[in-house]
Amino acid sequence: MFYTLYDFMVYTKNLTYIIMGVTLVLFVCFYRFLTARDERSGRPENWKELKF
Repeated sequence: MFYTLYDFMVYTKNLTYIIMGVTLVLFVCFYRFLTARDERSGRPENWKELKF
């Protein structure tokens, strides 16, 4: 239980930093997943070469 406003503010600030850190790590992992996927697909540089 929080006895003062300061205790509550410190707790919520720490929780916010943890959430921001986890979000940053997940974003970097997701971005690397997306860019690695493009490199392996072998897509041509010129989109006109694609045949549907």
